[in-house]
Amino acid sequence: MEINNENFISELKKQNQEALEFFVKNYGGLIKAVVHRILYSYPEDAEECLYDIIIKIWNNINSFDENKSSLSNWVAAVSKYGALDKLRKLAKYEPLSDIDSIQISYKTHFTDNEIFNEFFSELISCLNEEDKKLFISLFWYGKTYDEVSSELKKNKNNLFNRVSRGKKKIIANHPDLFKKEII
Repeated sequence: MEINNENFISELKKQNQEALEFFVKNYGGLIKAVVHRILYSYPEDAEECLYDIIIKIWNNINSFDENKSSLSNWVAAVSKYGALDKLRKLAKYEPLSDIDSIQISYKTHFTDNEIFNEFFSELISCLNEEDKKLFISLFWYGKTYDEVSSELKKNKNNLFNRVSRGKKKIIANHPDLFKKEII
């Protein structure tokens, strides 16, 4: 059976290894970005955390509800909480050497949407304003190409081409997120 966007969630719930590979290929960059954003001071632990999160998603995919959230948001939330748990464990055992060097963030609590919104905004920052609107409509709000085509009064083929060029531009501007081997 060929794994694709339509069947990989159901196959992942059946514990299909090919679906897991498809998932890592398509969502590994998101997991990596969230984890590295939180565990930037601990690169070795960040790599370990990536594997832990993938295993956590593999074991808990049945708790994902398509009616409550998109898979991207759910994966970002699982990644965020997994990385924060790891950060808490690391901070618990890290000796406090110089209290004056500690930086306290002005904001102590971030919601899932704030972290994902910041990540998504940074990801599409290399695009022009018109393409940003296109990507936000399609990939943030989850609108269909037909809906966006009628809203923007653009041909669907034109939208496909702009998305393709936009994806290439995003990959070129964020090579660390889109390596051949994600983890």
